[in-house]
Amino acid sequence: MRLLIEAILFAIPMILLAWTLPKKYVLLSQIIITALFIAYQSPLSFAILGTITFGNYYLLHKAVLRKSIKFVISLGILVLLIVSAKILFTIHDHWIIPLGMSYYIFRNIHYTIESYNGRIQNESLLFYLAYNFFLPVLIIGPINRYPEFIRDWQRRRVNSEYFSLGFQRILYGFSKIMIIGSYILSLKLSAIISNIDESKHWLKVYLETITVVLNAYFQFAGYSDIAIGISLLLGFRVMENFNFPFLASNMQEFWSKYHMSLTSFCRDYIYTPLASYFRRPMLGVFITMIIIALWHEITLPFLIWGSLQAFGIYLAFIFKDTPTSLVSKNLGRVFVFNYFCLSCVIIDYELAEALDIYKTLFFIN
Repeated sequence: MRLLIEAILFAIPMILLAWTLPKKYVLLSQIIITALFIAYQSPLSFAILGTITFGNYYLLHKAVLRKSIKFVISLGILVLLIVSAKILFTIHDHWIIPLGMSYYIFRNIHYTIESYNGRIQNESLLFYLAYNFFLPVLIIGPINRYPEFIRDWQRRRVNSEYFSLGFQRILYGFSKIMIIGSYILSLKLSAIISNIDESKHWLKVYLETITVVLNAYFQFAGYSDIAIGISLLLGFRVMENFNFPFLASNMQEFWSKYHMSLTSFCRDYIYTPLASYFRRPMLGVFITMIIIALWHEITLPFLIWGSLQAFGIYLAFIFKDTPTSLVSKNLGRVFVFNYFCLSCVIIDYELAEALDIYKTLFFIN
């Protein structure tokens, strides 16, 4: 929460300058303020992001090399950086992944691929800096796309609808974080659960399990709402990250509504090429979900979690031609909610504790 509040304090002058400065200075002011924020919060992340931005720009647009070689070098360095950071986080207790690195690495991978495919229309260094140093999405996403960022800049104007919707989304975000997540789920509901008699141990463990998942969801969704709201106040409409995922009736639908900026990235740049090349959609799904899992953390629990998500999507694929009704859709929603919550036990707890929870929930002695 402290990081969020400090980010908002930096965003306030950014918003004011965005509508008072001449347009030619607006992006520069946003870059400077974001750079000051990230340098203050994480000098290492500032150094990494600055090096990536200037280095990748020079490599892709200025270096005298074959296009395919530039692509391989850029992609290789970016992947190596994120994998190295995740591995260090796994093996060293005191290593913390640099602020926002998981997100800005993927943004730059997107830029590299789009540049290779010839879909980057505006190759200005200023725009690339503004894209990478865009404060609202820096910390925790969404993973916005470069063409849409440029399009919004070109169409940007004073828009009362954007201002109204922006403040509304910020209010929604704080409500999800503070009222639903921190107060209702973490404080009130947790207190009720802790007072459940041990004779109802199964119910207690089950409610604790879903409370942890719901709290994480509302916290994350709230941060995304605030990021989207601040972006709107700056005149940019970044993509949604959540679309009522727990109303999905199967796991395939769930993952089209949950962490949408990450899943759409992986769909476009991992699943589609793999499924097209191997002509085996489920192989593409499995690899994609494993990468999504390892993007969070390179550990065995996340590997298992990713496999469980892929299996859930496989079940949806098997039953895709089954006739649907209101009853079957609601039963599907119950299944999706419980399947996802139970699959998250493996990543929410230490392995031994997670196994004990599974034994309790599945009545295994």
